[in-house]
Amino acid sequence: PRRRIDPAVWEPLREAVLACRKVRFRYLSRTSGKISWQTVEPYGFLYGPAQRYLVALTEYQQKHVLFAVSGISDVTIEKASFTRDPAFSLRDYADRSFGVFQDDVVDVVWKFSPIAAPDAREFLFHPSQQLTDLPDGSLIVRFRAAGQQEMRWHLYQWASEVEVLEPPGFMD
Repeated sequence: PRRRIDPAVWEPLREAVLACRKVRFRYLSRTSGKISWQTVEPYGFLYGPAQRYLVALTEYQQKHVLFAVSGISDVTIEKASFTRDPAFSLRDYADRSFGVFQDDVVDVVWKFSPIAAPDAREFLFHPSQQLTDLPDGSLIVRFRAAGQQEMRWHLYQWASEVEVLEPPGFMD
């Protein structure tokens, strides 16, 4: 299941990404509940488990940020075009996080019990992950990524069958 996206929003955003044209839209922030007008350089889309996100360079912040497409309305493609930063990689941007959210990158080490290890072994938690099987049947998973809130949400399915070794205080 995922949120429906109005074609009147999706199509102009998609067109602007492909044509390297700036867009202006009204945005309702899911976290603050505030509405703002944004003018951005759209770079592409990321797909979360239930949400699509626009990755765009903002005029205000001068950095790449995520906008939940479901919070976007009143899209206008501007006449102004832009040149994509050749140093920016959408794949690298996505790969630095556990899911789609961007925050501080941390070293992650999780230890799954022998009961949870077979199930955990089936997951690709992160493209950089390293798996280590221990003699008792438990599994160590290591990677470096952002998106700590999404990591917490994901770990709840294993409850007491996973121990967070790094970062310290992660589940506090």
